[in-house]
Amino acid sequence: MSLFPVTYSLLSKQALLAHIKDNYDFQEPIHLKYFLKGMNDTYIVDTESSKYIFRVYRADRRNKSEIAFELDVLNHLNGNNVSVSVPITKKDGTFINDFLVMEGVKHGVMFSYAEGNEKPIHTVEDSYLFGESVARIHKVTEHFKSEHVRDTLDLEYLIERPLNNIKLHMEQRLEDYHFIYELISGLKEQLAMKIGEGLDWGICHGDLHGNTNVAFTDNGKLTHYDFDICGYGWRSYDIAEFRLAREIHSGHNKDEVERLWEAFLNGYRNVRDLSRNDVEAVSLFVVIRQLWLFSLCFTEAELIEEADFDNSFIDSKMEYFRTVSF
Repeated sequence: MSLFPVTYSLLSKQALLAHIKDNYDFQEPIHLKYFLKGMNDTYIVDTESSKYIFRVYRADRRNKSEIAFELDVLNHLNGNNVSVSVPITKKDGTFINDFLVMEGVKHGVMFSYAEGNEKPIHTVEDSYLFGESVARIHKVTEHFKSEHVRDTLDLEYLIERPLNNIKLHMEQRLEDYHFIYELISGLKEQLAMKIGEGLDWGICHGDLHGNTNVAFTDNGKLTHYDFDICGYGWRSYDIAEFRLAREIHSGHNKDEVERLWEAFLNGYRNVRDLSRNDVEAVSLFVVIRQLWLFSLCFTEAELIEEADFDNSFIDSKMEYFRTVSF
């Protein structure tokens, strides 16, 4: 009997622990805990003296070159005094582990643990600090280069692919899909003008909502992590996620959102310049980000639980898109 195709498999924790003991120069005892299932599998590794994060990338999402690009970004940031969770070398001096599984090859990387605590950003002080830290990421990667290949966060990635994917999942709601399509078509025309006037372009983190992916210490130090969807893109898009998270998920009223956004921009501009054109483009990228996230939910439905993305889920997204105005 031939093997049946598999979309997703979970590594044996016992086998992974044995692999870590064989390949990393850690003092025993070593404890491994499966921490989070998301776009990747995340483990916490506790040793006698330190804590680490081990991430196993899905075979259908990231190849070795794409992961190497992410690690190049992290090492570049770390080398320029930006606090990030950095990859840890194996005994042989390399970073990436290979695991042959049913669906192909999964890759795994050990990362340093980001000291501090995640917390939703609700104050102007934290917004300011977060803006400064994001600007440092953008500033020190202005001349970053890597020999490895990564998706570019361009209009094909942010708009065309999401629209095609959403259409596949809204065949029974084509009227709603066409509404989204027309909305985004009008938005693209406005964005084209902004791009024509010049938008800042460079390395983007890709998920800077400020609720997770950054750890705060009591003395105000911020450490960024989870650069899994980083790539070259418009910096306006990168900071739009912070704005979107304040608007949609924070529970703040409109005035509070504006105060937090202004504090973020003030912190950002304390480190590097951000043009008026870039700031004006953020409102467009907020909607584009919602489109991209909408598509992502459908993409992940098979692994997360498709029941979570039923008609009521689509209704909630349509409610957002129908309130968009420019």
